[in-house]
Amino acid sequence: MALLHPTFRSRDAQIDSCAPASESPMKPSRTLLVLFVVLLLPVSSRGQCDGKSDPDGLSWNFDEEEKEGFSLFRFLGDALTPDLIKDTRLIRTYVRDVRFGILKKRCGDMRSVDAIYQKALKISEYDIARALFLSLVATLEHRNVDVRVPILGEIGVPLTFEEDSLFRARQDNLPSKLYVDTPTGNHGDKDKLQHFFASAYLAYASESRELARASGNLVEWSEARFVVGGADDPRDKRANKQGERFGHDLLTVRNLLPSDYFHLPVDLREDVK
Repeated sequence: MALLHPTFRSRDAQIDSCAPASESPMKPSRTLLVLFVVLLLPVSSRGQCDGKSDPDGLSWNFDEEEKEGFSLFRFLGDALTPDLIKDTRLIRTYVRDVRFGILKKRCGDMRSVDAIYQKALKISEYDIARALFLSLVATLEHRNVDVRVPILGEIGVPLTFEEDSLFRARQDNLPSKLYVDTPTGNHGDKDKLQHFFASAYLAYASESRELARASGNLVEWSEARFVVGGADDPRDKRANKQGERFGHDLLTVRNLLPSDYFHLPVDLREDVK
């Protein structure tokens, strides 16, 4: 069969060549639109989770631009309130804010832990010891503990003086999925945050990992014997040791983040005497 010259194509071929662009199997306009959507969404999410504002204006620094009107009573109250108490209020307000909860769902629990510490750094004007302490008070997940005291029996010891509704809102927003073996349920590993930051604070402030380790072990020993429902928990000790390393390493490298340490392996046999 002789080959047809390009100018003598069949009728079907001519009809196909005259088909409208909308019926083309690969439209440049649609391809560009798909590429735009695919590229835009990850960049938007990544920018938001890295601290930059999302198109909806939400970022981890959500309250930094907010200004309140002048109030004489607030001015006098602030003047008479110790800085540590004011800073504690600020970091706890940040954690219980509904926007923190939204960002935690979007960016994950580990990113939320970093956000708490980074916010504490800004509140403390980048005083690392103070920021670690603020991170500790921001992540306390018990309002009080019941302690067994000889002769007196059980006594409730308050850990925070927040109003119940404010405490519950902050507790609900605390990151909980910290480890691959985190228990299921809403509570998860929320209690491990206070162990981590307490050990980090002690290691940094004392410049001694040994003191932080001894303090953590003493807390675990005391909890098992004097706190109602307490136990000497190896998972608590893991969080203690990871926090201990974080705080000690901050003495040398100041731009570390908690998420760098929650997945570090630790050897609990060092604590066995």
